[in-house]
Amino acid sequence: MISKMGDQEFKRRLDLRELTTARLLASAHYGPILRAQGAEEELAQMRIEWRERQERARARKLREEASFAD
Repeated sequence: MISKMGDQEFKRRLDLRELTTARLLASAHYGPILRAQGAEEELAQMRIEWRERQERARARKLREEASFAD
């Protein structure tokens, strides 16, 4: 499901999550906590949402280009 925040804000949050999650999961202290909270699954869902957002942006661009061709 696509969240209501804009693409730029979502990408900024995804990038931040990508940077921090791997390091925190490797931590002996924070790793088990994050795994219990489902951080890996949440990151996977964010990646899926980003791909959906990219597909929608490509589709919008193609529609715009097609409307100019008419």
